[in-house]
Amino acid sequence: MIRFPNPGSNIPTFIRIFQTLYTYLNNKAWFTLDDMSLTLTNMNLAASSGYVGEQALALSTRTDRSRDPLYNQSKMYAELFRALGWIASNDPKKALQYRFTLLGDHMAMASVDPKSIFEESILGINRPNDVLVSKSEVSSRVFSAILRTANRLDGYIYRDEIILAILKRDFVNESDIFHIISEITKLRGSASRIRGEMSKMSEKISVKVNIMRNYTRFILASLLYCEWFTSENTKKHYPDGRAMTVYKLTSYGVNKATSLESAVDVRLSEFKTKETETQKALIRMGFFTMLQRANFDISPVMAQIASDSKILQLDPTKTDLIFSPYQTVRPEIADDVLGHKREWIGESQDIEFKYDSSLIPKNAVTSQQTTTIKLKQVDFANTKTVSAKNSVEEHIATLIEEGKSDEEIANVFYNEYSSAAKGTFYPLIADLFTSIGFVCQATRDGINYKRWDAMANDEKQSIPIEIKSPSEERFISIKAVRQALENKVILLSRKSYITDWDTATLAVGYNPPNDRAEVSRLISDIKNTFGIRVGIIDFRSLVKLASASMRNEGSSYVHEIRNMEGPINVENI
Repeated sequence: MIRFPNPGSNIPTFIRIFQTLYTYLNNKAWFTLDDMSLTLTNMNLAASSGYVGEQALALSTRTDRSRDPLYNQSKMYAELFRALGWIASNDPKKALQYRFTLLGDHMAMASVDPKSIFEESILGINRPNDVLVSKSEVSSRVFSAILRTANRLDGYIYRDEIILAILKRDFVNESDIFHIISEITKLRGSASRIRGEMSKMSEKISVKVNIMRNYTRFILASLLYCEWFTSENTKKHYPDGRAMTVYKLTSYGVNKATSLESAVDVRLSEFKTKETETQKALIRMGFFTMLQRANFDISPVMAQIASDSKILQLDPTKTDLIFSPYQTVRPEIADDVLGHKREWIGESQDIEFKYDSSLIPKNAVTSQQTTTIKLKQVDFANTKTVSAKNSVEEHIATLIEEGKSDEEIANVFYNEYSSAAKGTFYPLIADLFTSIGFVCQATRDGINYKRWDAMANDEKQSIPIEIKSPSEERFISIKAVRQALENKVILLSRKSYITDWDTATLAVGYNPPNDRAEVSRLISDIKNTFGIRVGIIDFRSLVKLASASMRNEGSSYVHEIRNMEGPINVENI
């Protein structure tokens, strides 16, 4: 039986975990399961014994690694990432040393449309392959088999049917799908019959029924995430028992199944029979057309695809080539053909992971970097008429003219917007930055390709701003800091606005961090690892800066904000 690990069944979280690991580990010559565990706990993406962070890692780590919860969770993630072609063993002789593949590079960068490349990756899963060793001897492309089988069975398929007829049977040619459909047809009509077959299979392979079903959690979550299927409870096909969850093809799923019926499906055994030049053409064309279906721009390689098509002499009636090289052959082979330079042989010396929580003082706090900005105070009697460009500035100007100090104005705003949602709060934050002297706009809701919530635009030093409204979180969190880092990395990569490594990235929220030590530690780690400064600005401080800027037209706090690191501290001179 083909078995899929089960680290979790939330696919967006699964993808985010991979992209986070890529951010922190891609610069390493190779990484291990312990590197993964450490990253996930540091980023609060994994827990153990009810704890996150260092405490989780300390409580999880065992001398016997097979009993280490976080180690085993990382191992399950790694096995799925390998099956998806996103990582591969750095050295065939050292299976637990990993590197990211070229396909993994594309997955990590697909923050706008991760679903499309995820879809291509799960369709690319095929067994057997030269990427990972499997206990199962079944030859199959599981997700293609599920789609095509359901499409021929009036659009319906059940979890136990997948286990009994697809995960344990070869799926290579038309006769195989005929036998799969025949087996499912025999099961339908009797709930007791399908339960009996599940019990027989459980005894045969010495795996409990519930564990067999756990092997399908990733599969079923993927079917729903890709929007190929919807789920509902019904007694439609098994009327003599309780209602069962059935997976029903959507119109998009039907189209995908239909396209797979007419695709050229090349497996490892066929690949190995080809001549060298044909193998190279398969690798190139399989990879590039896979990216094309995932909405990547492949126009620079269209001439190469045309040339490879002539070499392969593909059937013109076939719509697609299904061959994912990083899920089928060794990554160094695919890299060589695709001209991708990466050293795959790791260092000969193994690194033993040790974690001694006693070395860390219980109340240890890293040095808390803080950016102090001092405000010049002007008496109301000496304040000139304050000009205003928008409703926020009009409000501040009115309060200034009433004789209120910057501190008092900040308190007024703090109380007025104590329960503001992001639709109100995000544009307000952008207006306040504009009042300080930036050219700032909030990103419209739903514009997914703009990862940041607002952008302080500049010809050379643009600043991405991560915003958390009071209705989202009352205190700026570690999550906001992580997202501020991601904003900066994406901005530097896409170059949609001009910036540099020295300019800070910002996280802005209603209150300063509740756990300053954890936030400061993370900001310090980000600076040490990536050379990126993360600034933290709470709402009161931002209003003070805006008020002081309007009150003193000659004063500018733009330079200090661009060079921020850590939480802001606004003081009066």
